Amino acid sequence: MNFLSTFINVIIIVVLAVPGFCLKKARLLPEKATSTLAVLLLYVAQPFLMMSSILEGEFSASQLPDFAAVFVFAILLQLIVFFAAKPVFARVKEDSSRRVCIACSYLGNVGFMGIPVMQMLFPGREDLVLYTVVYNIVFVAMSWTLGVYIVTGDKKTVNPLKIILNPPTLASLVALPFFFLKVNVPQQVLTPIGYLGDMTLPLSMVILGIRLADVKLSSLFTDLKIYGVAAMKLVISPLIALGMMMLVDLVLPLDRYVMIALFVISAMPTASVVLSFAEMYDKDGATAARATLMNTLLCIVTIPILMLLCEFI
Repeated sequence: MNFLSTFINVIIIVVLAVPGFCLKKARLLPEKATSTLAVLLLYVAQPFLMMSSILEGEFSASQLPDFAAVFVFAILLQLIVFFAAKPVFARVKEDSSRRVCIACSYLGNVGFMGIPVMQMLFPGREDLVLYTVVYNIVFVAMSWTLGVYIVTGDKKTVNPLKIILNPPTLASLVALPFFFLKVNVPQQVLTPIGYLGDMTLPLSMVILGIRLADVKLSSLFTDLKIYGVAAMKLVISPLIALGMMMLVDLVLPLDRYVMIALFVISAMPTASVVLSFAEMYDKDGATAARATLMNTLLCIVTIPILMLLCEFI
C-alpha cells in the first residue's frame, strides 16, 4: 500500500463529513439531529457492520492463535498508552479536561472507522477485517469500564454489564456461532445485513461534519493540549504498537497480516465514544469534541505516512 493510494482513500473517507457540515451551516437540520443519527449509528449501523464482517468471513482453526494474539494485544496496547498518557497531561489543571485528554489518547475509532478503513485499504482481505472485529470487541469492553472511569473519575459509573449488553457486542455474539460452525447463511440474509452495516462509515462522518460545524475553528487550532492528544493517538500509539509487535516477533513469530492489522488499527483517530461519555456525564465535552475532530482531520496525513512503515513489517 503506497502513500498516494492510502492518502486518496483517507481523503475519500473524510470528504463524507462535508454533507453534514454543509447541512448544519445551512440550518437545514434540527437541533437534535446529531443525537438522532448517533442512535441510528449505534443501534443499527455498527451492529450490522459487525454481523456482516463476521458472517462473510471464513473460519479456520488455524486462525484461533491469531485471534487470541489480537485479543491480548488489544488489551495491552490500550493499557500501555493509557499509562503513557497520564504523565503527558499531568499539567492540565482542570480535572475533567485532563481525564478527557487521557481517554482521547488511547480510545481509537475502531468500530465506526477502523473496519471500513481496513476494507478500503485491503480489499478482499477478510482476515484483516476479522482481526479488527476482535479488537473492537475488546475496545468496547474497555470503553465501558476503564473508559467511563477515566472520563468521570467515579467508579459508580462503571457498569460491567455494559461489556456485553451493548449493540455491537450483542450483534457479534449472535453472529459468532454461525462463523465458528461454518453455517452457510443465505445471500438473501447477508445482503440486507451488509447494506445496513455499510451505513456505518457515512453516518459517523456525517455526524462528525455536523459537530465540526458547531466548533469554532479558532478554538480547534489554538488549544495546545489537543495537539498533545493528536500526537499520542496518531503517532505515539501506533509506534508503541509497532515496537511491541517487533519485540514479540523476535521471540514468538507473528503473522505479518496480524501485525499490519494491529498497526493500522492503532493509527485510527480518537473514538467518538469519548465525546458521548463526556456529554452523558456532563464532563468537558468541548475538549472531547475538539480532540475527536482534530484527530480525524490530521489522520488524513498520519495514516498514509504510517502505512509506509508496513513495508518493514
